[in-house]
This record gives sequence, structure tokens and C-alpha cells, in this order.
Amino acid sequence: MADKKETRIRKYIKSLIRNKKYLTVEDICLYLERYYKVPIHIPSVFYKYKRIISECRKEVYKERQKERRKKKTNE
Repeated sequence: MADKKETRIRKYIKSLIRNKKYLTVEDICLYLERYYKVPIHIPSVFYKYKRIISECRKEVYKERQKERRKKKTNE
């Protein structure tokens, strides 16, 4: 978990999570493979990115929750 710096790929994953309706881990991995040439067919790489995707998903959901709370208190 020490590798939590905001890389280009992490930003891309977060943007996918924010802007698409709902994408599964496999869908996001296919995008990564297409645009960043990440070798997802290798199991260790897939599981690494699966973990990163779940972390990014949690972060984006936390942001959404904060926004909702902020809107609720302003009303």
C-alpha cells in the first residue's frame, strides 16, 4: 500500500469510474490494455491492477459521499 502516488494510470482509472455508468474490473482492465498496453493476460499483473482498481473505486466513492454530505448540510 506504499505505492499510492497519483500516477497517470490511477487518474485514468478514477476518471473511468467517475464517468462511466458502472464498469467491472475486467472492463477497466481491457481499457488499460488498449490504451496503456498493460499486459493484463499475465495473472500477476491482472491481480495487481485489480487491487489498484478496488482502491481507486473506494476513493471515488468516498469523494461522492463527501459531496452528498456537503450538499445535504447546505440545504
